Amino acid sequence: MNAQCLISFGSNLGDRDNRIADAAAIVQSSSMVQNFAASRLFETPPIGGPGGQEPFLNAIASFDTQATAREVLKLLQETENRLGRLRRQRWGSRSIDLDVVLHGELIGGSTALVVPHPRYTARQFVLQPACDVAAHYRDPRFGWSIEQLSDHLNQGAASLALINGEVAMREELCRRLSQEHGITTYTDPASFPTDHRAEDPWVSSFVPTLPPLDSAETRKPNVPRLVARIQQRTDEAGWPAPHQMWPTRWKWPEYRLDVDDIDWAVTEIVSALASMRCPIRPVTKDGAWAKP
Repeated sequence: MNAQCLISFGSNLGDRDNRIADAAAIVQSSSMVQNFAASRLFETPPIGGPGGQEPFLNAIASFDTQATAREVLKLLQETENRLGRLRRQRWGSRSIDLDVVLHGELIGGSTALVVPHPRYTARQFVLQPACDVAAHYRDPRFGWSIEQLSDHLNQGAASLALINGEVAMREELCRRLSQEHGITTYTDPASFPTDHRAEDPWVSSFVPTLPPLDSAETRKPNVPRLVARIQQRTDEAGWPAPHQMWPTRWKWPEYRLDVDDIDWAVTEIVSALASMRCPIRPVTKDGAWAKP
């Protein structure tokens, strides 16, 4: 049975244009890939990770496949290896970076692969290119199309409502975000505002009352763009199972927040908020850059 697959391309080292084009040529030449279509190339600033990085080129490709998500991931990793990627530092500079974003209706995870990609919902540098080729693709967890999700991020304020984990941890994250990064945070549901400045990002240690997804109320600045589901990995259990990541299949866009280390979690939240509003500049008119 064919699955609609969505993958991402990124590069900010060396000959970015040719490296991404070479990756696209390798992927679409695979016998497991049919009806390959590429977005425009977009340039975006580096978000998260160490300073001093060059801007990224990003793109998205969609295709049909009968291969499993693991087989697609194996193809992408082999492509990265052929093109000389070295994995030195998370969120560091990279010559080529390929990810599986969506694979049909699959909701699953392991140490090596989680589908849908657990953080793509906050990344306009994924969502906007995806609208070029797969605006109608739907996230199987909450049913929104890629286009709906991208539009949703552009409404209101860049914001996350934390869920899962200990209350004390969520409140500590909010305290540090406020003190270290100047981000508005809320830890008391009783004092949660009925309005909020649309230009100011915010984080809450709880999930406020959420309106129906088809309601115009979702556009208000005091409605979180995403619910950030906290997950903690243990050496014994490894990464959480899918039923732990998204236990209720509820109908609100989510972002998975890994909290192995609270310092890292603070940085990841800041990066997620920045990703919702990062400048994205198209540098090609269409996806012809990916033609072999």
